Parts: sequence; structure tokens; C-alpha cells
Amino acid sequence: MRKIIWDSMLDAEMNERYWSKLSNRYYNREQKTKIFLAIMTSGTVASWSFWSTYEVLWKLLSAASALIAIALPILNWPKIIQSMNVLTEKWSLITNDYELLWLDVKKGVKEKDESRIKKELKNLMIKECTLSQKEVNLPDDPKLLKKCMNEVKKSRGI
Repeated sequence: MRKIIWDSMLDAEMNERYWSKLSNRYYNREQKTKIFLAIMTSGTVASWSFWSTYEVLWKLLSAASALIAIALPILNWPKIIQSMNVLTEKWSLITNDYELLWLDVKKGVKEKDESRIKKELKNLMIKECTLSQKEVNLPDDPKLLKKCMNEVKKSRGI
């Protein structure tokens, strides 16, 4: 039971870090894209004389901004970011619960506490399954996941 709780605690912490970093990545992408569109929209009209010198570049940037403006609602990054933020929060709570459970196990489980700990472990595993189902339709990044696990191991001295 010690190993299961320890490994689950590390996995929960990894997931918390992973969804936080992925959420930040998508938030930054969305912000940069919106800034690009704002600059292109206002900059195109404000500097027509400049763009007449670089007509091909102006046409390419205008086409790119039009395509991005069309794609943004389809990509629906705000919804993805919100889902990732919810996952980060829930994984954080699960990590905290595992930390508390680990403290109980680490100090030694008495026979009377063993059934309580098993029950708590089962409830945490059910919560994890529920979160895993919510992760299915979100983007993934295996390299980032591995990086987050390495960060967790390093922070725990493993």
C-alpha cells in the first residue's frame, strides 16, 4: 500500500504540473495571436503608404490575419484553457490529499487506520479516473509530460 500511495502521489503532482504548464502555453499562444490580429487590423489602415512599398508582404500578412481570425473560434482556445485550469486545480487537490495520506502511512499505519486509508485511497483513485476521462479530448504533449515527471522526481530527491 505504501508504494501505491507514493507512486500515485508522484503521478498526481506530475499531472498538476503538466496541466498548469500546458494551460500557460495555450494562454500565451492565444494572447500572442490576439495581439498579432490587433496589430494587423489597426496597423494595416494606419500605414497604407508603408504597405504600398511592401505590397507582397502586406498581402501575406493580411491573408494570415484573416485565416487566423477565422480559425480562432474553431480552435476555441479559451474553452481548452479553462478545462486545463480546472484539471490543474483538481489535480492539485488530489496531490494534497495524497500528501496527507502519505504522511499517515509514513508515520506507520495502525491496524485500525488501515481500512480508513484504503477507503481514502479508493476515493482518490475514483477521482483520478474521473479526471482522466476529462483529459481525453484535450491536447497532449508527451515530451512535456516526461519533463514534468523529471521535475517531480528531482523535487522529491529521486
